[in-house]
Amino acid sequence: MRVLILHGSRMGSTREIAERIAGQLRASGLQADAVAAGDRPEASGWDAFVIGAGVYAGHWHSDAVEFVRANRDVLSEHPVWLFSSGPVGSSATTHEPVEPKEIGQFRKIINPREHRTFGGAFDRANVDQAGLGPASKFIASRFIPEGDFRDWGEIEAWASQIAHELRRSVAIAG
Repeated sequence: MRVLILHGSRMGSTREIAERIAGQLRASGLQADAVAAGDRPEASGWDAFVIGAGVYAGHWHSDAVEFVRANRDVLSEHPVWLFSSGPVGSSATTHEPVEPKEIGQFRKIINPREHRTFGGAFDRANVDQAGLGPASKFIASRFIPEGDFRDWGEIEAWASQIAHELRRSVAIAG
């Protein structure tokens, strides 16, 4: 079974989550590749999808949104899981995450099995300033709490759950 783990990531945290999920799926015997949404991969030819995006001002990364909308027909015919990353600081662990605006629409058009939100990570020293506009540079330089707020155990457990569901569906179909 081939699984595409697609990520929309501006600062790398979501990409690292996608890579960890891909590694966990491979360790479970599935063929899994983490690919940037900006690379515009073909959706056909994959058996399942895990799609994740960094959340910025309540919205998913635009490359991931574009991929879902452009490939809605293919995605609606396959198992799909969604994840968001981005809460940093105390909000990553003490508040119920606010669902990104696009998730409601995605539930209607592709019927994902689940959506999860994971804490993100932010390190000012590693921010690529070239891709940021003036407002984003200002916010990143002063207001975003630094640190790694990802719970790798939670992420790996979720990936293991996905692998279990996919292996079970193959066993039932076979």
